[in-house]
Amino acid sequence: MEELISENLYLIILLPLWIFLILMLGRFFAVYINKTLTHALTLLSSAMGVIATLGLYKFFTPDKIYEYSYPFLKINDFVVPFGIHIDRMSLMFTSVLFFVSLLIQLFSISYMKDKKKQYRFFALLNLFNFSIAGLFLSPNLFQTYVFWELAGVVSYLLIGFDYDQFKKSVAAKKVFIINRIGDTAFLAGITMSSYFLYEYAPVKSLASLSFFDINTSSVLIGAYTSRPLFLIICWLFLTAAIVKSAQLPFYTWLQDAMEAKLPVSALLHSSTLVALGIYLTLRLLPFYTLAPIVLKSATVIGILTAFVCSLSACSQTDMKKTLAYSTSAQFGLMFFAIGVLNIKAAIALFCAHALIKPMLFITIPNENEKWNYTNFVLFLIGGLSLSGVLFLGMLSKEIFVYSLGTTGKTLVTILSFLTAFYITRIALVATDKNGLEKGNVNIIEILSISGFLILNIGIYVYLRKIGVYKIAEPFWAAITAWISVYILYTKQGFYKIPFIYPLCHEGFYLDKLYMTVVVGTYNKIAKLSDLFETKIFSNYKPALLFSKCGVKTVCWIEENVMNRAVSAIVSFSRQVSTISKQLQTKNVQWYNLYGFMIITAIISCLVLAYIAFLAYIEGVG
Repeated sequence: MEELISENLYLIILLPLWIFLILMLGRFFAVYINKTLTHALTLLSSAMGVIATLGLYKFFTPDKIYEYSYPFLKINDFVVPFGIHIDRMSLMFTSVLFFVSLLIQLFSISYMKDKKKQYRFFALLNLFNFSIAGLFLSPNLFQTYVFWELAGVVSYLLIGFDYDQFKKSVAAKKVFIINRIGDTAFLAGITMSSYFLYEYAPVKSLASLSFFDINTSSVLIGAYTSRPLFLIICWLFLTAAIVKSAQLPFYTWLQDAMEAKLPVSALLHSSTLVALGIYLTLRLLPFYTLAPIVLKSATVIGILTAFVCSLSACSQTDMKKTLAYSTSAQFGLMFFAIGVLNIKAAIALFCAHALIKPMLFITIPNENEKWNYTNFVLFLIGGLSLSGVLFLGMLSKEIFVYSLGTTGKTLVTILSFLTAFYITRIALVATDKNGLEKGNVNIIEILSISGFLILNIGIYVYLRKIGVYKIAEPFWAAITAWISVYILYTKQGFYKIPFIYPLCHEGFYLDKLYMTVVVGTYNKIAKLSDLFETKIFSNYKPALLFSKCGVKTVCWIEENVMNRAVSAIVSFSRQVSTISKQLQTKNVQWYNLYGFMIITAIISCLVLAYIAFLAYIEGVG
């Protein structure tokens, strides 16, 4: 069974792509597509992914690796293979992806019930699953980059799904452009690493940067390059990771991604797009262990991002923006864990976030709509878990602080307090703004939300059985924050502290800095170029004279060379066809004569050429 699933796992990855093609091509060729069939096929692809990855996970020990690939690109002796790399980490990330996607797709059936273009929405969800699963199971960095770019393109299409709305269209473009920074850094790191391995490594196959040989590749690159150059390569890879995971100073794109539809926001913020940075960092850990300064930089970036985004979340009044800042903060905590080489804690934090954050997103009320009591309670449960008070969220923080020193525990404790503070505060703010109502419960939405809650509790119970962790400081800090916020709320004690509140509310003005410096500089350069073109070159007489001469020269060439050449070819063709027509006498004897003359001419030319060749040889001799 294990071999059967392993050898055919690529079919599970290709299934979402196949469904995407069915939906899009069916619509393109005006084939009727039933909504029920669309929903069933979409859910089936994710369910198959869950079954396959979980079925394999129990067979794979931490050191077991299964890989198969075939040559995809070959240039002389440089070969880039495409295939599948299966180990515990790739299976864990892929299973979480399909679990989360399955429940969000189930929620989307209810959410998109009255929306237009459902076929395109579900088709893009399938293509997104294909791109992320293909990345998680890639055997080398080249294939990873291909799916990395595909995931970026599909996320752009999902965020800008309602492209007729200007604000959403601009947000999608901004997200896409900022991510180009990380993509360029990633490609540069791959190119440099592959070049040095191809030039100096004893085995050329290492140049494909396979994950199976990543330990050997990192050591060899460190040996074949100078120390500064090796650090540059590591920094390029880390830049790609922090951009994709929305870390400081690139976290602003995640707030713009909030313009997407609610299921898309839940999907992007959980275990998919932002998770790619964490996954890449874990895969390239052998590089970073050889460059401790880069690893420490990841730790510092993670801590700073966690604090900056947590403080920014504490001052927001929009629920989706608060959750967006929360995502960057939580992934900053994961980078902190990786930086101190606590991989177990990083993965536990990732799993907790992947199951909690979608639950928070799909329970928030729509704008100007009252909040359902059931969803409000479920949001609070998810918030308690994210804060470190309940279930997997609590356990993940316990695992993390278990190995930290006093400084580390203090930092995580403060971050837990801030997390609990902004989650409780935004819940109370939304309650004041929207109000609560009993309302009717949507069965499909409740099934989706309950799925996340059940998984949260189930994994918590399982991990409690195999490991013993004590209630840690983050738990008490989160409890204190929840009580403090409630007291402040009842006594109307929320105050806008001068300087600090506007600083946090505007995200430390980082986005405005980008708009002023980068976009402003670009606009000034564009205006200067336009000035040169319209005011200077367009009215500069030598330039005008030169351009006129060029135009006249081109016109003369066109009339006297190109047109005459075409006319000559046409005339020659007509003459040949006339002669050929005259030769068509329907007399076999004449045809034999023509053939004899042609063959005689060819043989004569060959004989003359041979004689000339012999004369040339004798002359040279």
